Amino acid sequence: MVIELGLARHPEAPPSPPAGRWWRSPRRVRLAAGRVRPLAAVVGLVLLVGLAGAAPPSGPLLVQVASHQVKARDIVLAGDRLLVTSAAAQGTATTWQLSAYGVPDGALRWTVPFDAASWRLRQVRRTGDVVLVDPRSGPGTGSTVILDAQTGQTRWVAPDGLVLTDDGRTALIDEPDDAGATSSTLRAVDLATGDELWRTDLAVPTEVLAGSAGQALLVGTDGRAEVRDGRDGTVLRTAELGEVSRPDSMAGTLLLRQWRGGELGVTGHDPATLRQLWHRPVRYGPGRITGCGELICFPDDSRIEAVDPVTGRTVWRVPADLVVDFDSYLVAYSVSADGGSGAAADGDGRGYPASVAVADASAEAGSGSGRIIDPGTGRTLLPLSAWETELEGRGDATFVGYRQPAETGPAWLAVLSPAGPETVRMVGSVPGPVGGCVGDRSTIVCRLGADAISIWHYEL
Repeated sequence: MVIELGLARHPEAPPSPPAGRWWRSPRRVRLAAGRVRPLAAVVGLVLLVGLAGAAPPSGPLLVQVASHQVKARDIVLAGDRLLVTSAAAQGTATTWQLSAYGVPDGALRWTVPFDAASWRLRQVRRTGDVVLVDPRSGPGTGSTVILDAQTGQTRWVAPDGLVLTDDGRTALIDEPDDAGATSSTLRAVDLATGDELWRTDLAVPTEVLAGSAGQALLVGTDGRAEVRDGRDGTVLRTAELGEVSRPDSMAGTLLLRQWRGGELGVTGHDPATLRQLWHRPVRYGPGRITGCGELICFPDDSRIEAVDPVTGRTVWRVPADLVVDFDSYLVAYSVSADGGSGAAADGDGRGYPASVAVADASAEAGSGSGRIIDPGTGRTLLPLSAWETELEGRGDATFVGYRQPAETGPAWLAVLSPAGPETVRMVGSVPGPVGGCVGDRSTIVCRLGADAISIWHYEL
């Protein structure tokens, strides 16, 4: 998902680098006032705020380790591999390739042909010694290819609908018996080899989810739930959960949407024991329930409530239409006319629990604003409304930011400090124009112009 946030004009000068030492750590959004649209490719995180002037740190923080002439389309960091898709002209035809570079040395490791019509590096996961490249867009559009991380060779190709167990070892594949059939066959496959581990017949439509500790979680439309060992299929626990719809698993909790007493609610269950933990009514706004770090975010008109996954209690609420999880940080975005900026009181007639323990960040939100918020409190850490901003979230990655005051001038790169997410730490400037930047705890990669990518190492 992409949200874009425009800027009326560029700042006239780059921010002054702050003093001290800096560092820290991704769904995908671009922030732009008043509109939300999908993004077909992975985008780099662009994030910077003005900082008070101070003496720059001694010694270089940013060192270029490699530069490659390549017309990059997608750039993504996956563990110790930088993966790049690029186009190459062969006569009148254009061929696509996928290349892997080592991190942090930047050396080319391998290049293989790439089916650009079927796959993009939109969703890439590195687990063990394989890399998973997911379909170009939503369900039904293609397969997931499992690549050897060391050679780039295809190990096997999984059909659409692959679910990984939380230990990254087993792929769960639910295959309908026939077109339109309600019955299906669930196959568990070793992710590294593609070898089948076990299979079972499912008589009713069943949601297959990742449980805990490498287990598989099966919830049928008839309300029957099973917990199975992910490697051998042994049934570890069963339960009758009643009529359910749209089961989901997030923040270590099984969520079931259920009607009780004529009221729609969500029930939280322990994914290992299937024991009910809590039940709460829901008031759906335009969004959907999502994971918010270690909490669960519920939409409610122009507000988001973050709920404890064990107790079901509201921990904090913010005026926002969307909250996107970037692992270490959350980004809240408002599209409502007033940004939901009116102060909200507990027990204000909207059904909120009257509790002083619930943090309310209403006063901090600006109109139509995007902002980084603290996952634990909802407190605004970094307003983004005044900046051209792109954000990319992928696993254990650092927020990498840049500001480029002039189209042809230098770009100033920055990261967010783990000791204080509101602290933007400058790591140096590079020739412009740059774009599509990604980064981790020691590496930043950007497109440099239209025909090259550059890889920098930084130390904090």
